[in-house]
Amino acid sequence: MPEPGVATPPAIAIRRAVEEGWGAFSRAPVPFVAFTLVTGAINLVGQLTIQAQQEQLLTPFGQPDRRAELTLILAWIGWGLSNLWLALGLLQGAHQALGHHRPRLRRMLRPDGRAMLRGGGTLALVLLVLSLIARLAQASAWLIALIQPALAWLPLLAGWAVGIYLVTDQLLCLPISVLGPAAPLRAFRLGRQAIDPHWLQALGLTLVLGLVVLAGFLFLLIGLAITLPVATCIQVAAYRQLFPGPPDPEAPA
Repeated sequence: MPEPGVATPPAIAIRRAVEEGWGAFSRAPVPFVAFTLVTGAINLVGQLTIQAQQEQLLTPFGQPDRRAELTLILAWIGWGLSNLWLALGLLQGAHQALGHHRPRLRRMLRPDGRAMLRGGGTLALVLLVLSLIARLAQASAWLIALIQPALAWLPLLAGWAVGIYLVTDQLLCLPISVLGPAAPLRAFRLGRQAIDPHWLQALGLTLVLGLVVLAGFLFLLIGLAITLPVATCIQVAAYRQLFPGPPDPEAPA
């Protein structure tokens, strides 16, 4: 049985989510773009530092460089935290915009430690399950290759199919954990319960979000500064369809 608080509409209204998400972004584009540029710049610095330190892990004498190793670890941590900060800030800003409140850049820039722990734990859980699926598919392909090499591609294809199913099934796990709020395991379970009844519609929404983000890569950083907030607003609009909260007394009629 679904847990209390999970609405089960017949399907996700993709067009409605896109319209509401775009409307939320267009009402206050400046805070979204500014926040994405700031956190994206921090993320870019982390990536450049990682690339630079990977070439300096060994000294000219072939010995490990402890300073470079420590810098590389710190750069990886900063890169991961900046990604999480970007995702959580956009989620919270989109939630405010869809609730007819103007998102504030200062509020989006202020990290929420508890939300970051929940969101990071949820993403780690999903990535762990995906890695287990990939390892199982590779091991199965290796075993089948010993018996019938011509069929070794079947487990890999099955692994891809299960991975796509899981990614679509957990489309809303991050909004659930951050905006819900819900612990990682509960967010994983609620996401599955909400998406399973209309998985095909969720797959369609996943493709729409992927195309929106892909369009941003055509214009590099400036394009992503627009498409990432737009995709997040669409995702949160879909989340609010399935998990409607209490009416906001301050929202305009």
